[in-house]
Amino acid sequence: MNSIKAITQLENLKQDRLSFIHNNKLDEIYLKDIKAISLAIKALKKCPDIQDNSFKCRMCGKELKTWKSIQRGFGPVCEGRYLNDVYKNQQITMDTVLKDKGKER
Repeated sequence: MNSIKAITQLENLKQDRLSFIHNNKLDEIYLKDIKAISLAIKALKKCPDIQDNSFKCRMCGKELKTWKSIQRGFGPVCEGRYLNDVYKNQQITMDTVLKDKGKER
């Protein structure tokens, strides 16, 4: 379910709760529900849309199961591989340093 569908569902639920109001003391429960639903709708409208496929690893495509993995976009194994690749690609070897030092002279 994406944000648009969730907002639509919540708006329908809000309308349902409004139908229970009969201007008596029992309405307090429904008014609290309506307030909570309205806050949820407002929050969802501010959030970026979360697509169903966004819960898959960016490297291998497997489904991510923990919130930490979903936030990072990688499972723990692929995250380690990714960081290892980044580290290796950014590592400067001594040969490179000596070669660059020789060009300066």
